[in-house]
Amino acid sequence: MELAYFGQTDVGRKRDNNQDFFGTKQLSDNSILCTVCDGMGGANGGSTASSLAVEIFTAGVQDGIAKCENDVQVLCLMQSALEKANAEIFRKSKEDSSLSGMGTTLVSCLCKNEKYYCIAVGDSRIYAITSKGLKQLSHDHSYVQSLIDSGAITETEAKTHPNRNIITRAVGTSDLIEGDVFSIDEANTDGLLLCSDGLCGYVAHDDMEKICLESKDAEMCAKKLVAKANSESGADNITAVVVRKM
Repeated sequence: MELAYFGQTDVGRKRDNNQDFFGTKQLSDNSILCTVCDGMGGANGGSTASSLAVEIFTAGVQDGIAKCENDVQVLCLMQSALEKANAEIFRKSKEDSSLSGMGTTLVSCLCKNEKYYCIAVGDSRIYAITSKGLKQLSHDHSYVQSLIDSGAITETEAKTHPNRNIITRAVGTSDLIEGDVFSIDEANTDGLLLCSDGLCGYVAHDDMEKICLESKDAEMCAKKLVAKANSESGADNITAVVVRKM
């Protein structure tokens, strides 16, 4: 199955700098790696963490993918690449006081052998684009999500909760990290959307779904999603990476 992919990031309308970072890379004839990171820890720390995470994670996957013979090995490789990124960001945050406390979310998808292999940390998201609509695949590592899971608040209440920006797991904030890993068959989807919360936190699910269903072109879809987030408020950095079947 041939895939098209496109990513776009935007500073938004309220921030002075962009702490989001993304990567799209063709690793081989039949494998594509897409990654989105949303940094935190001040202007310098956030952008450093997100760019380092994409760089180190991508290199880790690229270096080991040829040796993987099954699904379990691919997912283990993605976890190992995540650990390498985490270790380097954590090390730099301890050595440089200006980077103290930096960290980042990370969501990534490796498209290979007609499967999508995914890993997620933080509250950036992975969605499946299907003929029936847009389905969230990743699970937010956030304070409000934990309240939703426990039944303390509803998803509607979470959208305006004062602590909705607190994440409970991030790359680089401690010496250990574990990502949520999973895989799905390409046959079950028309594509994927990876995004930072500057998109999914400000654009209604129905509006995101409508754009994804109407925009069959990956580039057009990503650009329309970013534009919609800016038109809603542009209160945060916005990043969208779209993978679509051709």
